[in-house]
Amino acid sequence: MGSAAPRDARAEEIFAQTRAAFAARTFPSEMKYGIRISGLRDGTWTGRTYDAYEAWPEGTVDARSISEEEAANPVRPPTFCFFGLGAPKRAGLELPGILGFPKLAITYAFGLARPPRGGETDDENNSLKTIATVRAVARKYDVRLADDEDVDGYPCWHLTLTPLGNPGTYRVRDLWVDKTSYQTRRLVTDGNFTGKETGSGRWTVSYAQEGNAWYLSREVSEQPVNDETGRFDRVAVEFINVVADPHENLDFGISGSGKDIELDEPAD
Repeated sequence: MGSAAPRDARAEEIFAQTRAAFAARTFPSEMKYGIRISGLRDGTWTGRTYDAYEAWPEGTVDARSISEEEAANPVRPPTFCFFGLGAPKRAGLELPGILGFPKLAITYAFGLARPPRGGETDDENNSLKTIATVRAVARKYDVRLADDEDVDGYPCWHLTLTPLGNPGTYRVRDLWVDKTSYQTRRLVTDGNFTGKETGSGRWTVSYAQEGNAWYLSREVSEQPVNDETGRFDRVAVEFINVVADPHENLDFGISGSGKDIELDEPAD
């Protein structure tokens, strides 16, 4: 039986710095943004856009259960004919839902900013320089440096990650890390969202900087996704139109009904 491959010290150093950069991220105390959920079926993309809100660092997330498209095409009251029969009428076309209305944090970190637990440390990384006052958690991935690649014109390291246990929790499989800031510009996760059907498969996730904050910008499935309405060839989740207020002066008035299917992320 062959021996295990030696650890990639350079890759683990980059990964430790990457986690420190995630943990050092700060955000405005209140953020409002749109979440656009689109699905590709039979060669056609359809979608809905929802208003969402996050309070930081509390992690409170809420979303309006009525999409912008539904608000623009409201259900009309029943129309009665001579025979006393009637049915609700919708202005415009029927708008199929995709996965459910989203209660997704724009600051979500896929476990990469999770703080140390119970004094767990990786002694071999204790000598590494840190960007923030954090400790590296016990080793959960085998990390390898795959290549140098550009992402949106920014030079990045491409790291591959293999979980050493519990792959359902440690879901990140690839990272593209900015060589200047150690910020993650792109990642691939094996599993996304809390539903078994919607959360299965690999997703490519992008981050973008807006002002001084790094926000999620896009999550795209790499394979078909199922929901209660059937199968989508691809699904895209886009975070748009961020409005932030560091002084807690915004009153968005967003509230979900709690009756519809919600699209959530696992606890980060």
